Amino acid sequence: MEQQKWFLIKQLFSEAQALPTAEQQGYVQRKSEGDEQVYESVMQMLGVENSTRNNPNLSGIIAASASQLLIDDQALQAGDVVEQFKVVEPIGDGGMGSVFLGERAEGDFEQLVAIKVIHRKHFTVQSLQRFIRERQILASLHHKNIASFIGGGETQHGQPYIILEYVDGVTITQYCQQHRLDIPQRLDLFKQVLAAVIYAHQNLVVHRDIKPSNVLVNAQGDVKLLDFGIAKLVQESHEGANLAGDLTQEFSRVLTPANASPEQVLGSNITTRSDVYGLGALLMHLLTDEPVFDTSATTQSSLESMIVDQVPVRPSFKCLESTDEHIRKRAKSLKGDLDTIVMKALQKDPERRYSSTEHFLEDIVRHQRNYPISAKPDSLVYRVTKFVQRNTLSTVLVSLFLTSLISTSIVIMQQSITIQNERDAALKQAFIAQETAKFMTDMFDAADPNIHAGESISVKSLVDQAAVDLDKLNSDPLIMAQLSGTLSSVYNQLGEYDLSSSMMEKAEQYLFASKQDSENASYIALKFLLGNEKANLLVNTGQYDQALSLTASLIQDLENTDTSSLSAEQIDNFYIWLEYGLGSAYSYSGRDTLAIEHYQNALTRSEQVVAAGGEYAEEILINHLSSRYFGLGHSLRRVGDYAQSKIVLLRGIEIEKSLDKPPSLDLAHGLNQLADTYLQLGELELAEKYAQEGLTIRRNIHDYGHIEIIASTGVLSNIYAKQKHYDRSIEMREEMLNMVEQAVGKEHPFYASVLDALGNLHMLKNDYQKARRYFDDSYELFALIFPEGHIYVAKTLVNLGDLALREDKIQLAKDNFEQALQILTSKAPDPSELMAKANALYAVSLYKNAQPEAAIEYEESALNILQTTFGLDSFEYKTLYQRLQSAKN
Repeated sequence: MEQQKWFLIKQLFSEAQALPTAEQQGYVQRKSEGDEQVYESVMQMLGVENSTRNNPNLSGIIAASASQLLIDDQALQAGDVVEQFKVVEPIGDGGMGSVFLGERAEGDFEQLVAIKVIHRKHFTVQSLQRFIRERQILASLHHKNIASFIGGGETQHGQPYIILEYVDGVTITQYCQQHRLDIPQRLDLFKQVLAAVIYAHQNLVVHRDIKPSNVLVNAQGDVKLLDFGIAKLVQESHEGANLAGDLTQEFSRVLTPANASPEQVLGSNITTRSDVYGLGALLMHLLTDEPVFDTSATTQSSLESMIVDQVPVRPSFKCLESTDEHIRKRAKSLKGDLDTIVMKALQKDPERRYSSTEHFLEDIVRHQRNYPISAKPDSLVYRVTKFVQRNTLSTVLVSLFLTSLISTSIVIMQQSITIQNERDAALKQAFIAQETAKFMTDMFDAADPNIHAGESISVKSLVDQAAVDLDKLNSDPLIMAQLSGTLSSVYNQLGEYDLSSSMMEKAEQYLFASKQDSENASYIALKFLLGNEKANLLVNTGQYDQALSLTASLIQDLENTDTSSLSAEQIDNFYIWLEYGLGSAYSYSGRDTLAIEHYQNALTRSEQVVAAGGEYAEEILINHLSSRYFGLGHSLRRVGDYAQSKIVLLRGIEIEKSLDKPPSLDLAHGLNQLADTYLQLGELELAEKYAQEGLTIRRNIHDYGHIEIIASTGVLSNIYAKQKHYDRSIEMREEMLNMVEQAVGKEHPFYASVLDALGNLHMLKNDYQKARRYFDDSYELFALIFPEGHIYVAKTLVNLGDLALREDKIQLAKDNFEQALQILTSKAPDPSELMAKANALYAVSLYKNAQPEAAIEYEESALNILQTTFGLDSFEYKTLYQRLQSAKN
């Protein structure tokens, strides 16, 4: 059949099926224009469609008629030419189509491709729609770990095809076995799969069929994710949603049940968490050399029941059950974190899985670096509850027995605690509180600069005297720990970080000396108070990874600690501060997408407490709520959501200004953040207004040179730079450099950041010699502070590369961008302006080096980030787009 005629038949069928049955024949007869073959073909297809429209047991609307229409079509044969590629041989035969190896038929270079066409027996309206969807999705994805889309269309016989990058490799499970990879190597390979899926999700695509055969590894160890044939767009248009519904039946026929999530088997809503399950199943296979479930001897119904109801065996247990000695030896390495990570991903309930593939990757990385993971093993209560739900009738008597046993043991335990012990414990807690209050009342009413503005000099004197008095005090270790911790906190507020660290060490030593009271409410409370304060101190001294690790472990401890002796207010307080602290640590580490989640957790809990009312609600409102808005607004700006950042920050400022108290450091912080957001929005007058207001508050509270005054000065400097007042901005930055040196020393990240900013300002003035000097100094210092890499190191490398481009030192620029991208990929892979800039300028360097094909991937990655994060009309998009176009010309 001629291709043009087949197009006409498809078009007429599509138009006619939307009409009432009685009108279809006349419409087709008019539109066929006397072509009997077209008329009869369309009417035959409509006849099948009308007879099967309400019959869900038939697989497709036009399966029978389409098969008949194409029965005489020629399949692809060796020597056929599709676009510029000649068919070599068939290399694969899947459930819905065939794949052929193709080679470039002309040109001055060799290229192998994979050409995918639909099986004639599956040539239906649904399969066509699915095939077209796959082409659209693949054309939008450009990632090193996803098989590249090269082209698509229809053959001269009307068969749709897709041309893809040919991956000369084996499945990921085969690769692991053939190369006898150890557990760390398998995890590194799996992280490449995660990177591909994360990228797909960022582009609103859910793969839905992650399995070993769809993940190939080439000889160089590079992973390629294949087959987006049943992928789903996360945000469908109205028409797209209808299409997705039409494809549900087709999807059910090509789904691989052994790798499907419970919600896929049940036909429930599919989200990115369905891919999390598929990734968990793949990781299970990689770690154990066995799939999650043994599907070799099961019927379809029993397999589906297994997926929906049966709890998978943990990877370590699965290895222990293996007959292969090498696999059994893996069990010890898998027990603990990796068991927990895999089982978290394989939860039946999507809400109990990792909330995103980024979080999945985060836990893999944390495990590899010996940091605490975020996933927790299922509690005994949860496991018992699920068991009872699955076996209600058989467990009624057992449940009653357990309830009686637990009740009896509690009574016995309570009887064993004498009244004397109870009295002693209560007296001890009262004594600790009384002695602490006595020491603190006179000393610290004026100690916190947030309480009494303008008294920081007297505060320092008070704290120094208190530290001397504390050394003379010989009291209970818990009292000493609490007082030392308070001194550390005030020193931290004052920017006296060395003294703060010294007092924190003393507090920890006293706490350790009182470990015999580890079940005492005062001990438990103090452990979390000191831990939170230490994390704050680590952030202020630039030790971001350590702060992140400590805060994450404290949150885990809080969840695993028996807090029955604590008040609800204390628990709320610890949760709010720790979640906020974790958000701050993530933000300083360049992971603002994760920071937003934890800032939001802290804000939500604070709002719940305030809404509940009571005395503690008032305390939360005064001391916590606005700062939670400010943290969230900060990270929203960092990910490019300027409009939402402005809304959140204005709400926090409104709350702070409504309180009956003098302007505080919290308010100054919010004003500073709002000024920065207005700066990004290009509203420079408002930005300067709020920056000046925040700086005034901070100057009224802190001494000259305090780190918060430096921060406000930095925002003003950025505003003047945006107004092209470069000399004024440089003058402010040079003053900041002196202030930072006095406040925290030259080996603090803030010092290197000011050097980097000065480099940027001189580059804008075209003074490349001075710019390079500042950039070089900044890079050397950042590399010394963060020897394992950090987003700040990458930022300076990008600036060095940018400078090299302006100086026409192309190879040097490439080297800098490559190093920056490596750091960003491992340390801060979230979409960001810096990630976009690094990709865009690397593409510019490749264009200038006459490597346009290599540049395309990085250009598209950069523009995709800029478009989805900042928008086509944003300053960021327009600036980098213009540089890319200029480089091409």
